[in-house]
Amino acid sequence: MVILNKLTWSNCFSYGSNNTINFTKAPLLQLVGKNGHGKSSIALILEEVLYNKNSKGIKKADILNRYVKDTGYHIELVFTKGKDEYRVESRRQGQQVVKLFKNGEDISGHTATTTYKAIENIIGIDHKTFTQVVYQSHAGSLEFLTSADTARKKFLIELLNLSRYTETGDVFKKLAQDLTILVASAETKVKTTQDWINKYSAQNLDPKPILHIPQLPSELSLEAQILEQQLQTIGQQNKKITQNNTYKRLQENIQLFPVSPKPNQTTTALVVARAELDKSGKDAEAFIKKIQSLGAQCPTCLQTIDTTKTEQLLEEQQAIVHTSKAESAILAQQIAQINQELRDWEQAVKAQEEWEKYYQLIDADISDTLLDEKDLTRRLDIVQQELGKFRDEIQRIQRDNELRLQHNSRAEIIRQQLDEMNADLATWSANLVSLTKRVGIVNILVKTFSTTGLVAYKIENLVKDLETLTNEYLGELSGGRFQISFEIAGNDKLNVVIVDNGSSIDIQALSGGERARVNVATLLAIRKLMQSLSQNRINLLILDETVETLDLDGKEKLVEVLLAEEKLNTVLVSHGFSHPLLEKVGVVKRQNISRIEE
Repeated sequence: MVILNKLTWSNCFSYGSNNTINFTKAPLLQLVGKNGHGKSSIALILEEVLYNKNSKGIKKADILNRYVKDTGYHIELVFTKGKDEYRVESRRQGQQVVKLFKNGEDISGHTATTTYKAIENIIGIDHKTFTQVVYQSHAGSLEFLTSADTARKKFLIELLNLSRYTETGDVFKKLAQDLTILVASAETKVKTTQDWINKYSAQNLDPKPILHIPQLPSELSLEAQILEQQLQTIGQQNKKITQNNTYKRLQENIQLFPVSPKPNQTTTALVVARAELDKSGKDAEAFIKKIQSLGAQCPTCLQTIDTTKTEQLLEEQQAIVHTSKAESAILAQQIAQINQELRDWEQAVKAQEEWEKYYQLIDADISDTLLDEKDLTRRLDIVQQELGKFRDEIQRIQRDNELRLQHNSRAEIIRQQLDEMNADLATWSANLVSLTKRVGIVNILVKTFSTTGLVAYKIENLVKDLETLTNEYLGELSGGRFQISFEIAGNDKLNVVIVDNGSSIDIQALSGGERARVNVATLLAIRKLMQSLSQNRINLLILDETVETLDLDGKEKLVEVLLAEEKLNTVLVSHGFSHPLLEKVGVVKRQNISRIEE
C-alpha cells in the first residue's frame, strides 16, 4: 500500500514559500478556508509532483505564483510503500529538475521523463486513475459513474490492476497480427510457388537434339570463286587463252626429226684436199691452154716444137685435169654429204628447241576456248543460286538450333527452378502449417486475455463485489434509500443503474447531495475492493467541498463512515462546514499569497 505522508511546497499557484501538510496527521483532516484561497490547488500540487501534470491542464509557466519574488517553485512529497520510504523533489528554475530518493538513495533516471515513469510504476496507477480515486470534487460526479459504458470498464481494468491481462492480450494481439502477416505471406508464397510450379510443369521441358549444320559444297564455292575471278579478269584471261592458243598452233607447225648424235666428221681436210685438186686441175688446164696456144715454134727459143712431146704433155695434163676433177667431185660430194648431215642435225636440234620453248610457254590448264561473259554470268548466277539455297538451309538449321539451345537452356533453368520451388514449397507449406497452428493458439490466447476473456471474467466477479460494497456504504449514507447496480452488457459495456426506493433513475437526475452520497459510497467501495485485492492501494482521499451539498444528517453520517474506514486518510475541503471534533488545517490568503496554518 502507498502511504502519502507529507507534502511540502513553495511558490506554487497562489501559495508562497514553505507550506507543509501532513496527510497522515489524522484519519480525517479538515482543510478550511475561504473560496479562492487555494484549497483545491493542493490536489493539483500533489498531481504535479507525482505525474508532472495536473487534471486542470495548467501549464508549467502558470504554476509559479506571479506575486512572489522568487523565479522558481519547489514541491517535495514523502511517501512510503511497504517498508521503503520515498521522497520526490520537483524544482523548476528555468528548467524542470526532478529527483527520486529511495530510503535516502538517489534512484532518479537520466531524464525527468524516466524518473516520472519510475514514480508512476511505484504508485501503481496512472495519472487519470489517481485523480479519480484520490480526488473528488463537488463540481461533478465520479467519472466512473457518468462516463460511457466502455470507459467504465476500462477504468475498472486500470483500477483493479487488470491491465496486466489486457497488456498481455495486447502482446498476444500484436503477436497474432505479426503471425497473421506471416501466415498471409506464407500463403501468398505457397500459392505463388504452386502457381509457378503448375505453370512450368505444364510446359514441354524435354531437351531437343541439336541438328547437324552442313558445310557449303566446296566444289560450288570453288566454282563460284573461279567464275567471279574469271569475270573480273575476263580480258586478261582471254588474252592469255589467245596467246596460249598461238603457242599451241606454232608448236603444232614445228616438224620434229629424230635428233641423232652430233656428227663428229669435219670438212676441213676435205676442203683443203679439194682446193689442192682444183688448183692442180686449173694449173693443168692453164698449161694445156698455154701449150695449145703455142704454134710450131717456141716463142722463147724459136725452135720448132716437138708435137710429140707436146701431145705427151697435153695428155699428161689432161689426165691431171680429168683426175683432179674426178677426185674433186668425189671430195665435193663428201663435203656436201658432211655439211648436209650437219645441217640436218642442226635443223633437228633447232626444231626440238623450238618445240620445247613453246612447250614451256603453253599453259596446259588454260582452256582453248575463249571465255564468254554472258555464259560466265549465267553460270555464276546458277552456282550462286545453288549456294544461296545451301546458305538458306544452313541459316534455317542455325536458327532452329538457336531455338533448340534456348529451349534446352530455358528447360534446364526451369528444371532447376522447379527443384528449388518444390523445395521452397515444402518449406513454406510446413511453415504455413506451423504458423497456422501458432495463429490458432495465439488467437485463443488473444481471446483469453481480451476484455471478453479473463478480464471479463474478473470484472464480472469483481463488479459484484464492488456493487455489494458500494451498496453497503450507500445504505449507510442514504439511510437505505438508494441502491446501485452494475450490469455487464455485451462484450465491452458496464451499465450503472441507480435505484431510488425501488425505481431506476439516471444519475444525472440526482440532486447534488444525493449525487455526493453515491460518489463517496462508490469511491469508498472501490478503495475497499482495492484493499481486499492488495493492489494499488493509496491512503489518501480528498473530498473537495463534497460535504457542502449534504444536509446536517448527511454530513454527520459521512464523517462517521470516513472515521470508521481503515487505512484511509481523508481530507475534507470546505469553506463553510467545520466539525468541532476533527483536526483542522487552515488556508489563508494575504496580498495574493496563500499559506497553510495549523
